[in-house]
Amino acid sequence: MQLPQRVVVGAVVVPAVLASVGLAAHPAPAVPPGQLVIAVRASEIVLAGTAVSAGERQAVVDAVRAQTGAHRITDMITPGAGAHVPVSAAAAASLLAAVLDHDVADFTGVVRVGHLTASARVADPERAGSLSDALRSAAPGLRVDEDFTTTG
Repeated sequence: MQLPQRVVVGAVVVPAVLASVGLAAHPAPAVPPGQLVIAVRASEIVLAGTAVSAGERQAVVDAVRAQTGAHRITDMITPGAGAHVPVSAAAAASLLAAVLDHDVADFTGVVRVGHLTASARVADPERAGSLSDALRSAAPGLRVDEDFTTTG
C-alpha cells in the first residue's frame, strides 16, 4: 500500500469503523411507552421517548427548539410506538424553559402521565428551591419528585 492510501485508511476509514462500532455498542436508550425524557447536558438537549405519530414527535421537537437557539437538540423520540407523549408539546417546552431560565447545565427529567421525576446539579440550595418552584409552575398538572445535587 502506498503512502497516500495509508493516510486515507488511517485518517478516514479507521475512525469511521471505530465510530460505527461505538454506536453499535451504545444504542439509543430504550424508553418505555408513555414516557418522555428531557436531558440537558451543557450545550445539548436530548429528547427520548415515544410518540403515536411523526407529527406528535415533531410538535415536541419544534416546541423545544423554540426555547433555545444555543443548544443542539438530539431527538430520539420514536414515532409510531403506540403511546402518546405524556405531556403536551407546550408543557415539554415550559419544563425546558424553567430549566434553562435557571442556568442548569445538568438536568434529567422523566415525564410519565401525571408525574415528573427530575434530577439536576445546581449551584446552591437557593437555586434548587427556585428550580423546584419553576418546574411545578411550568407543568401544574404533574406531581414533581426531585433529586437535586448542589455543587457549591
